Amino acid sequence: MKKLITYCLPLLIGILAISPLYAQSFPPQLNGTMMPFDFSQCDTIPPWDNTLTPVFINYMARHGARFLSSEKKVDTLRKELTKAKSEGYLSEKGVEFLRLLQEIDSVTNGDWGALNTIGIYEEQRLGKQMTAIAPELLKKGRVVATATYVPRVVMTMYELCHELARHSSYLEITASEGRQFNPMLRFFTTDSTYIKYLDHGKWIKAYDSFVAENVPGAPAQSMFTKEMEMEKMKKLTLDMYGVVQSLPAAQLAWHPGKWFSESEYRTCWEAGNLKHYYQRSANKFSSIPATSARTLLQDIINTTDSAANGSYKNMVGKLRFGHAETVIPLFALMKLPGCYSPEGNANEISDIWKDWKVSPLGANLLISVLKDKIGETYVAIRLNGEWISLSYKTGSGIITGKVIPWKYLKTQWQSYCNDISPTAN
Repeated sequence: MKKLITYCLPLLIGILAISPLYAQSFPPQLNGTMMPFDFSQCDTIPPWDNTLTPVFINYMARHGARFLSSEKKVDTLRKELTKAKSEGYLSEKGVEFLRLLQEIDSVTNGDWGALNTIGIYEEQRLGKQMTAIAPELLKKGRVVATATYVPRVVMTMYELCHELARHSSYLEITASEGRQFNPMLRFFTTDSTYIKYLDHGKWIKAYDSFVAENVPGAPAQSMFTKEMEMEKMKKLTLDMYGVVQSLPAAQLAWHPGKWFSESEYRTCWEAGNLKHYYQRSANKFSSIPATSARTLLQDIINTTDSAANGSYKNMVGKLRFGHAETVIPLFALMKLPGCYSPEGNANEISDIWKDWKVSPLGANLLISVLKDKIGETYVAIRLNGEWISLSYKTGSGIITGKVIPWKYLKTQWQSYCNDISPTAN
């Protein structure tokens, strides 16, 4: 009975975390990449029939729900609010926000960036879904898992792998993590061309202009009883948003309406969404963010191809675990639906590209490699819980479907990897 309670408790807490206790009139999608994984949108039925059999799973995932990655925003806001309190110009809303910061400190307890209970729940459930997709395949054989050195990513890997091991004690799982995987899973820290773009690209001016023209200073100003400098208030408003958007993932009550109107909160999300888009996806300034993921896509191609040609005698899955900064460029390079929109002005991006849809907490790409009775290979792709349709070129034209002959998709993806002339501005 004790074991049952121990196992069920994270599931119960995960369910409570998405209960009406945390409900708010604001759409949860406005929390952007800090939105916990939405299991209500998952497709539960694979798109293939019994003429096809899963022979391999290729997987790439972002870590699950976590606390704020650092105390930087909390410290910045605390410093401003504490000064206002000591000098007598802190408003009631400022007092309440200072109380919120103290609560975040207490709950986080120094574990900045750590995978939390909701993140564990997400990985347990994603592991269950993976075994449900290919239960016979994952009964035995070898699974190889790799992760970046960051603790929340390592724990994400082990939680999901633990769930696979619960499915079958005959499954052999090898898990590795470390800086040796940086060129593939943390290319945003090793690719010098990409780093130069992040530090000096023309996107910076466009983003700063959007913030100056659109982000309101009123939410931050409401915390003070005297008039403050507007540019500073805009920056503090974005810090406030960065803190408040993290609350559901940290299992804290989410009441953004105490400090923001829905319109103000939406504008802050639009600014964050735009920054993710410019920094991590193909855009009008550069394709570098997407093409930086070529090594990772090539690994996915190679492992899928090895599974297709029978090179793996006993290996049934390759799992990779990284960050939002890993999956957003990859999904753009692969031109997955909703993840690739290379054109658009700053004010249009939120309509055509949405960070919460591309990379929520626990974001993942599952490629199921399938064989028919005569040995032909097909793939079906599940992006963030939804089996997606892709268009691909054949000898007779362009076809769209959810079950795709591997030979055509391989050619298409390989062409993305072979493009060695990324645009940069």
